[in-house]
Amino acid sequence: MKIVIVGVGNLGSVLARRLLHAGFLPSGLSLVTRGSERSNKVCDELGIQPAQINVIRDATVVILAVKPQDAADLCRTVREHLSPASTVLSVMAGVSCATLKDLLNHSITARAMPNLGAGVGESATTYFVPAEVSDAQLAHIEYIVSSCGKAWKVESENIIDLATAVAGTGPAYLCWLGEQIERTAIEQGISERDAHAIVLQTFKGAVAYLESSAETFSSLRVRVTSPNGTTAAAISVLNNEKADEIMRRAVDAAYRRAQQLG
Repeated sequence: MKIVIVGVGNLGSVLARRLLHAGFLPSGLSLVTRGSERSNKVCDELGIQPAQINVIRDATVVILAVKPQDAADLCRTVREHLSPASTVLSVMAGVSCATLKDLLNHSITARAMPNLGAGVGESATTYFVPAEVSDAQLAHIEYIVSSCGKAWKVESENIIDLATAVAGTGPAYLCWLGEQIERTAIEQGISERDAHAIVLQTFKGAVAYLESSAETFSSLRVRVTSPNGTTAAAISVLNNEKADEIMRRAVDAAYRRAQQLG
């Protein structure tokens, strides 16, 4: 299999690193860049020479890893070199398979949405594969997405946009919450270093406990909320301020934006 990644920004470089970490040979991986200092540095670190766009002609899978705003320009360039036998896997938020097919004049397309965890092999990736994709081509896609962590194949492409709002944006929700708790801890007298470490370990411990048990988020939250205790006091404030509605609106805004980007 020959894989070409077009775009070596944050996500493109992570995909390259995870593929190599999974044992994919550097000789089978090509990186098409804009020639920026940053992308050249990434290629140097990975031991892969930057490639020209015409390397796509020999690709088994072409991964499009640029910003969705650049999709139209990119596809106009890619389609001049694209082989009919190649599979195009897009990790661009919001850009539908139908749009890709039109822009590329190419029928074999698929979409995936890794998230921040891909950088450490812990991505929550959803991917959508249209009916035109063969079993062999599907196997190639699954190899790529599984190199980043855990992956879920969805039957409706619309779920990819929803997953962008849930998993793609999800790490930012968690970081935002961590910021607020950390800031409050600092304001009340805990040092910045200790506040960050304590909040981080708290999140880590909760996730580890959930993974090792049959608890849901809801059941664990109820179990640790003693009547009239400290947790109950905190949850009461969140409920009174309708924090659940705010969170739903935030996810919905991300979902609508993902659709707009397409």
